[in-house]
Amino acid sequence: MKKSSNKTMRDFSDEELLRIYKDTTGIQRQKAFDCLYLRYSESLAQYFFFALHKDHEKARDFVHDLFLKILESPDKFDTNQRFKSWIYKVASNMCKNEYRRSEVVNKFYDHLQRTIVNYTDLNECEIKLAESIKKLSQEQRSLIVLRFKIKLSIHEIAEICECPEGTIKSRLFYAVKELSKYYKG
Repeated sequence: MKKSSNKTMRDFSDEELLRIYKDTTGIQRQKAFDCLYLRYSESLAQYFFFALHKDHEKARDFVHDLFLKILESPDKFDTNQRFKSWIYKVASNMCKNEYRRSEVVNKFYDHLQRTIVNYTDLNECEIKLAESIKKLSQEQRSLIVLRFKIKLSIHEIAEICECPEGTIKSRLFYAVKELSKYYKG
């Protein structure tokens, strides 16, 4: 006689829940998704909160966007990976994309500011910028100079620093942010 399984959704692994979500319909599918959401939504919200400059609203939006991606494309999950690693990798990539988007917007506004400056004030601005750059840490100064003065690509800087391009992008983001504090102040 075969024992019946009293396993609830909470007893399933993340990978099993995603398989249930992918392979079933109706209430089982919904319960599997809800269970994954309950397991990860709060920790992902905390991750996004700290990664996105302590912005609660943006963190919640990113959590919802991430789970929407799972809803829309559950087949993108590689069943050879652990779900937890995969979902945080997706979250990390979402943050990197946001950093890039923010960087583009900031460059646009910086460009606008530079074009508004009178040509007679240019030397004063250059002096202030140089003084601001001196206040950065050695690593941040180096990254700023390599990227914006020497105009190396992110790929080239990553090779020089012997670290991933994403790390360089992140470090550059914070270096520019720090520089803007000194430049404005």
